[in-house]
Amino acid sequence: MNYAELTAAIEDYTENTFTATELSIFVEQAEQRIYSMVQLANLRKNQTGTITSGNKYLSAPNDYLSTYSLAVYTYATPTATGISAAFTIIVSSATDIAVGQIVTGSGIGIGAQVTVINGTTITLSVANSSTVSGAMVFQGDYLYLLNKDVNFIREVYPNPASTAEPKYYAIFGPQSNDVNELSFILGPTPDQTYKAELHYYYYPESIVTAGTSWLGENFDSALLYGSLVEAYTFMKGEQDMMALYDTKYKEAMALLKNLGDGKQRADTYRDGQVKIRVQ
Repeated sequence: MNYAELTAAIEDYTENTFTATELSIFVEQAEQRIYSMVQLANLRKNQTGTITSGNKYLSAPNDYLSTYSLAVYTYATPTATGISAAFTIIVSSATDIAVGQIVTGSGIGIGAQVTVINGTTITLSVANSSTVSGAMVFQGDYLYLLNKDVNFIREVYPNPASTAEPKYYAIFGPQSNDVNELSFILGPTPDQTYKAELHYYYYPESIVTAGTSWLGENFDSALLYGSLVEAYTFMKGEQDMMALYDTKYKEAMALLKNLGDGKQRADTYRDGQVKIRVQ
């Protein structure tokens, strides 16, 4: 069901005509209610960013609502040279390179890891597959940060000049340059440049502006009856019809929650098939 079909259905069900603004409000309010009640896998997003040395603040994406996970890992992209079949390469800079990092790039053997760092000479666990040249990627293991309160981080790490690999994060508050968007505080203050990967929950673009949406294409019953509840509330309609629309909405939401909060968080191998108890 696209937006044109949805608005036509709202007017058909209620036997009423609404302005374009009124219809958009009904639908957006229904979307907000639905998205706040069900954690659908389709409403998850990943974004990577850079944490700089000495800066313990990290800006959240503009569409961020809540966190599923926040991880950091060491990362460096120097240029390098090396000869085929050798176990060493020469990098332009060894800054942020650490033992154990996985290395990828032109001429680097598959699965190569850093074993020794001697100045700008890097010894790898796997021989070079061919002549090494160009930019390389050195990436460390993912470290998933633990969520804490701001006061915990302030108390445990009172001196922002004391730096180390981050272990914790908290929602700090609005960004300094945009009060409508959030930022994180890290503890301790990062001791070097890290990459951060944020797995988070967001509101997708509304069907009002996009014309189509995952909800409209896959679970239009929840969207339709949620919108009808909003429309009929606006109309101050009959209580029996209001109760009917509300019941239909709750039935649709129960099915949607069974998907988002149930089936999408399980599989047959670990949890078995969905079963109904035989009376």
